[in-house]
Amino acid sequence: MRFSIIYSVDTPQDVDIEQFAPPHAQEVWQQTENDEQYDYDYLEGCWVNGSHRKWAAILDRQQFDEFVEQCGLTADETETMGSLGAPGFGFGWAPAVNFTCDDCDAIKSAYVTPVPDIDRTELTERDWERLRRATLSVYG
Repeated sequence: MRFSIIYSVDTPQDVDIEQFAPPHAQEVWQQTENDEQYDYDYLEGCWVNGSHRKWAAILDRQQFDEFVEQCGLTADETETMGSLGAPGFGFGWAPAVNFTCDDCDAIKSAYVTPVPDIDRTELTERDWERLRRATLSVYG
């Protein structure tokens, strides 16, 4: 099993965003967004002129476990509309499980699509729901 991930972090202006980078950021991850996409100025105070990063990767199970542990992320029941452009899925849509972290120094989230080692074109909506439930069971 592999995992297709889109990981996003936003921090207040006085917090170094690089401390929230995913493990092996230079080797495995592709940074897809930077401060130009920062959207949290409306929170005011220390959040004005904050920082933003978004990374994407496909990880194996060991790498994924290290990622969620280091970043403090857990799966939650929040329904998503899926991921557009998830790594390994081209420009199309892929179902995704929401991962978040309660951290006072950052807003962190990840959309995670489990990628089974079978032909994905034959997976039904029921199959994807099973993958979602299994992901929530292990990482929730």
